[in-house]
Amino acid sequence: MMFRSASLALWALLLALVASTAQASEVDAWVHRQGTKTLKELVQAELTAAKKKNLQGVILMFTADWCSPCKAIKEFVHGSAVVRKALSKGRLLYVDVDEWRGPAQALIPGNDVSKLPTMIRVGPNFEVVQTCYGSEMGLLHEDALAHNFARLLEGKPLDKPFYADKPEQEREFILKQSEAQTAKTKGTPVLSVETKGKPAERKLTLTIRNNDGPRRWFLVPARLDTPLQDKPSVRAVWKLKWSEHVRADYLRLQGTPEFYAIPVAGYGSVVLNDLALAGTAKDGKLWIWELDALKIDGQEQQFQMKLPYELKIAHFDQTAIESQSGPGKVELRVRNRYSVPLK
Repeated sequence: MMFRSASLALWALLLALVASTAQASEVDAWVHRQGTKTLKELVQAELTAAKKKNLQGVILMFTADWCSPCKAIKEFVHGSAVVRKALSKGRLLYVDVDEWRGPAQALIPGNDVSKLPTMIRVGPNFEVVQTCYGSEMGLLHEDALAHNFARLLEGKPLDKPFYADKPEQEREFILKQSEAQTAKTKGTPVLSVETKGKPAERKLTLTIRNNDGPRRWFLVPARLDTPLQDKPSVRAVWKLKWSEHVRADYLRLQGTPEFYAIPVAGYGSVVLNDLALAGTAKDGKLWIWELDALKIDGQEQQFQMKLPYELKIAHFDQTAIESQSGPGKVELRVRNRYSVPLK
């Protein structure tokens, strides 16, 4: 009898853990495109499901893959048990304003979602219960964010973060977040590469990771048999945009050698698929340079303001020309030189 009671207790504990895990996995979700369904139809389905589950409420978070405050909130949601507990009675739905350009802006009439992240607590019939911005939620500490998520679900005004008006404590939390970001990237390789196809037809999947806070340019040679040079001779500069992403562009510098300048966000990454590099490297390695600065005719090249922090390009060569210019003097301030073997 005692054994049976212990077994039942164990099963009860396991079921509770499974239920807890299932609940935790349902606190947030993305509203991505699905066939011909409209954004409003997809969100309405989520609202209906939340009502059937008797959830306290649904929060729409309008976001983008270049929005740093959005990234901070998502990291707290995924990494903080305190924040997930605060959301456990409701549901957080992410709406990417670039993926849903147009429909996202028109989803909730009278609400401007251009400032990201915009958070809107909505009722089952799209009625607006509460609206705020991510910067008001408290992005420096899990307790502040959890507290305001709970208030948002209840339809109550937000409270100022507990560290507001305490500059020393605020600086302490900023430093801790920076240290946490650095710790995440420790030991992570800057480069990784996968190859497919025969050497003459070989295509690469190249991943570049920026393990530092500032944005960086990374130089990739266009040919393996013409390595990068400290003083390249450039006859033309093209600014190209990948057709599959509205905000993803890079520079192609033609000359001796020819190379690409890829911008990578701070603590971000870029994955380039179907990258074809002709020729054969003498040492069997792909060399990529990380820059502190890239100047053309004395002008330091600026990064676009809305730079995606986790960019994945399926087809490297599917691009459109945004601008082009003639010969120019190119100056490189190299920070690091990295290499990865090619198999």
